[in-house]
Amino acid sequence: SLNMLNKREVNEGQLEPDLPPYTEDPPLYDGPDQKAKFGALEPLTGTWVNYNPKGNEVNLGLSATSLPSAGTNSESMPGIFHFLCGNYVEELTFKPIPGGVRDRGGTNELFVGAIEYHQTINDWANGTKGKVIHKETGMYMYLGDLYLHPVDAEARQEDLGSLFRPDMLLGDHGERFIDHYNICRSGTIPHGSTIQLLGRDYLPKDGKPNFPAEIDTWDNDHLTIDRSMTTVLPGNEPIGPVNLDKPRPAWVGNLPNEPTVRKYNERIFAHELYPYSVRPDLRLRDAIKDQNMKKFIFIDMGSRFRANPQGGVLNTPLVQRYCPVTEVKFHLWIETVIEDDGEEVLQLQYEQISFFEFSFFLDGSKLRWPHIQVNTLRKKDWVESRMRRDQQNT
Repeated sequence: SLNMLNKREVNEGQLEPDLPPYTEDPPLYDGPDQKAKFGALEPLTGTWVNYNPKGNEVNLGLSATSLPSAGTNSESMPGIFHFLCGNYVEELTFKPIPGGVRDRGGTNELFVGAIEYHQTINDWANGTKGKVIHKETGMYMYLGDLYLHPVDAEARQEDLGSLFRPDMLLGDHGERFIDHYNICRSGTIPHGSTIQLLGRDYLPKDGKPNFPAEIDTWDNDHLTIDRSMTTVLPGNEPIGPVNLDKPRPAWVGNLPNEPTVRKYNERIFAHELYPYSVRPDLRLRDAIKDQNMKKFIFIDMGSRFRANPQGGVLNTPLVQRYCPVTEVKFHLWIETVIEDDGEEVLQLQYEQISFFEFSFFLDGSKLRWPHIQVNTLRKKDWVESRMRRDQQNT
């Protein structure tokens, strides 16, 4: 599985963040003009695009998703799904908001470092940029700038503390707040879902992210085939584990026309973009395979956790009724790549997994359908400069 650095695995594959790195009280409040801090998010500033000078498919984005089949519903015609998988290109822009956004909590105050983001994704087929297939806007927020605000003259006089709480003396304060998270992302998707993800960044690590190979590629936490989609029916054979670095299993394309669990999932294995149709983040692995990477920062976020404060997903009525998004997981790598000429270049990779729940399987069990997006991006200014230089050298 992916190297989660300082994470600890807990039940059901959920990730439990470590406690914040500080052990002492946060610094004292220093006035309303605190400068914004963005932590690990600061390098995101700017516009990111795909960089694919050699036309290599692994440098494109990839989206894989299962959707309700036409004419079905959860009451009378369950279990049938439509599978989509394709390449895409993207433009992703981050713009910091000047100044810290002050959150007042009495004793504890937080100056949020907020960064707007705007995402546009276009279909990519036969070497051509196609129609827009996804739009999203929202904010990333750095939550690591905590301050302790003890009782001051304003609290005792203007807020009538000396009258209603004469026991509150200058310098007193309540309990300190310890947050399990230091990064938040809120986003609005025009399909009708709004997300709030919470998570943490981790100290830079030398080298490359650790992606799996061979039989370890079969990891249900990153597959387009959820465990609930492999419910064993009478007479069925299981479909995994499968070594996704090898050719397709022999049974793909050779199954009888019978309602078995292998037949149910066969089209995902038979897709032309295999093995990425089964495990999309292998494309991230393959995109950096030959790169000289100096270091990377890993950011892990989600909407649902085993414990601690939760993020969340809200859906419009029709989506909530028939195809609700129930959970989102998001992994982000900010990488420093050393080019052949020695230049150090920032690179962004991400994996986003959104879980839909719709229909029921043939035995009546509920299904979760992963919608997975992955991409590898570089700063647009750098890409345009590099392309001009390459054209001049040809």
